[in-house]
Amino acid sequence: MQRPARALLPLLLAALAASCGDSATATFAVGVGVELDAADLALPSELRDGDSIASLPCGPMGMCPTSAEVPVTCEADLCDPAPQTLTFDVGDVDIDEEAGDVSDLFSSIDTIEILEIDYLVETNTLTLPTSDIEIFWGPAAAVDVGSPGVTRLGTLPALAAMETGEGGVILDEAGRTAFTEYFETTSHRFRFFVRTPVDLEPGQAWPAGGVAVQVRMRVRVSGSIL
Repeated sequence: MQRPARALLPLLLAALAASCGDSATATFAVGVGVELDAADLALPSELRDGDSIASLPCGPMGMCPTSAEVPVTCEADLCDPAPQTLTFDVGDVDIDEEAGDVSDLFSSIDTIEILEIDYLVETNTLTLPTSDIEIFWGPAAAVDVGSPGVTRLGTLPALAAMETGEGGVILDEAGRTAFTEYFETTSHRFRFFVRTPVDLEPGQAWPAGGVAVQVRMRVRVSGSIL
C-alpha cells in the first residue's frame, strides 16, 4: 500500500459570529488525502494463481514462499499470508496556518472544537475490501501511532471492493476532547496517522488497484477578535 499523499485543503466557510465583548467564533475545514495502493502489499509472486491468491498446499513440512515484508505461514495445510497492520503518516497540520483568512480576524485563537469529520471515496479500483480505517492525531513530533500522546480520533467504515461514496467518520469522543485540550494547553500543531488491518486468505482475489479518499474535518475556533 502506498504512503498516503498529504493534501491540506482549507475550505473557509465564512461563518464568523461575534459574541459578547471582543470574542468570536468561526468555522472552517481542513482536509487530508489518503491513498492506498495494493501493489505495496508485495505478496510473493509464487502465491498468484491468475486473478486469485493461490490455494497452495504446504504439506507436512510447512514450506511456503515468504518474505520479510509479507510472512507466509502454513495454516490448515495451505500457504496463508500472515495478517498485517498497516500504519501511515498522513502529515502534520498547523491549525493557525490552516485557518488562513479566519485567523487574520482574531488577535488570538483560544480554543478549537471538532464538529464533524466526513469522507469522500474519490476512486476505488481495489480488488479486495478494506477493513475499518482508523484515524489518529498526535504531537507534531510523533513518528507512529505508538508514540506518546497519539490518540485515536475516529474510524472510517470498511469499504467493499470497488466501492465509492461518502459518509461520516465515526468520532472517538475521548480523542476529540483530548484534541481540544492539547490545542489549549500545549500546541496548535498536530500530526495525523491512519491504520488498517489486512488479512488475506487463499482463494481471495489477488490484491490490485488502489483507493483515494478525501477526509475533511470541520472545526470551530473561538478567540478574541482584533
